[in-house]
Amino acid sequence: MTTSVHKLAPTEVELEIQVSPADFASAQDRAFRKLATRYRLPGFRPGHVPRRIFEQQVGKATIDHQALEDLVPEVYAKAVKEHRLEPVDRPHFDLDRSEADQGVRIKATVAVRPEIALADYRGIPVLGIPTVVTDEDVEHSIDSLRKKAAALEPVDDRPVQLGDHVTMDYTASVDGQPFEGGHAEQQTTEVAPGRLLDGFAEQLVGAVRGESRKVTITFATEHRNPQLAGKQALFDVMIHEIKQAVLPDLDDDFVRQISDHDSVATLRADVRRRLEAVAESRNREAVQKHVLDALLERNDFPLPDVLVNREVHNLVADAKAYMARIDRPWEEYLAAKGVDEAQLQDEYRAEAERRVKTALLLDEIAKQENIDVTTAEIERELDKLARAYDKSRDQMIDILRKSTGFGAIVDTVRQGKTLDFLVSQAEVTDVPAAAPAAEALAT
Repeated sequence: MTTSVHKLAPTEVELEIQVSPADFASAQDRAFRKLATRYRLPGFRPGHVPRRIFEQQVGKATIDHQALEDLVPEVYAKAVKEHRLEPVDRPHFDLDRSEADQGVRIKATVAVRPEIALADYRGIPVLGIPTVVTDEDVEHSIDSLRKKAAALEPVDDRPVQLGDHVTMDYTASVDGQPFEGGHAEQQTTEVAPGRLLDGFAEQLVGAVRGESRKVTITFATEHRNPQLAGKQALFDVMIHEIKQAVLPDLDDDFVRQISDHDSVATLRADVRRRLEAVAESRNREAVQKHVLDALLERNDFPLPDVLVNREVHNLVADAKAYMARIDRPWEEYLAAKGVDEAQLQDEYRAEAERRVKTALLLDEIAKQENIDVTTAEIERELDKLARAYDKSRDQMIDILRKSTGFGAIVDTVRQGKTLDFLVSQAEVTDVPAAAPAAEALAT
């Protein structure tokens, strides 16, 4: 067997493989022996029929077909290894047997990983945000726990204040016309920004029990319902009841009721630890993003179209899965974005290219640094996935076997380890604690 490789494009090659007549004859012999055990011909035990009789009864073309079916993947794999290629898609084969005395000529066209001349990835300068948890942060979190356990008591002697809970009816219209979801009766909700439409809570402040009040709000331009996006709506609201939240006393009895702790002091210490862990996680994510942004900017190379198209497909599939989970039609998602599916794919292309480029870079760095994945790490990732999908490990393994296989898990773990390595090599400089996070990362 002789092979040669021709570059058709930066991420596409053509392998030419010449199989000699002797090698093809050997492949035919192996194919005949395999087929002879499968066919039952009168007067012969399986596997004992002479080849001449087999060719007369079944046909020589059947042997040739089986020989090529076995031979082509075998010689292709050898050629790929010989030329150190990294295919990213299935090859397209073109076979030529026009000259019998020349054996078989195989041409395989395949997309391959691009050649990446890595820019320096060590010592990337990054601005980090110090992990600072104040006493006020701790008390705010504890107050949230108290609010969850608060008792609601009726209020008759004052109007609505922010933080109250009201029971109300409302009917809404846009351009004088009612719309789906714009009517409710005896709905109880907290009068707080973030719990109601922007501006709604503030316009309820000052209302008294039994009062009818008009509330005007403007829907966001990116509202999921395109008929409401950017439109002004008028709500006719009737206040039936006002209740105020009465927070429980912050004492050891309260702490024992809501947690496994036995004192206010131990609860505060635990809340602080949790807040510090969240802050550290956010800081690490910010540093990781900064490192990746710098890495993408420093490296430029062509991306295989097949990988980008595959990632676009994955992004669309994720969006469809999300709409299915919330039991909303796919057409609603497209209408809210004002695109058809082809336009959505174009919109997703930039993100798909970023993801593909990131994966290729991390894989290349993993090779350079000999970053491997252990069985224990794969098992931990399996357990993590199983918890996320509320499955047992065995169920998760079965799902993977029937879908993507374990390659995706190995890639995820390796890329995560590589990113951790890059962060460990980065030159992180903490900005002053008072600086806003957005400003710190943009500096």
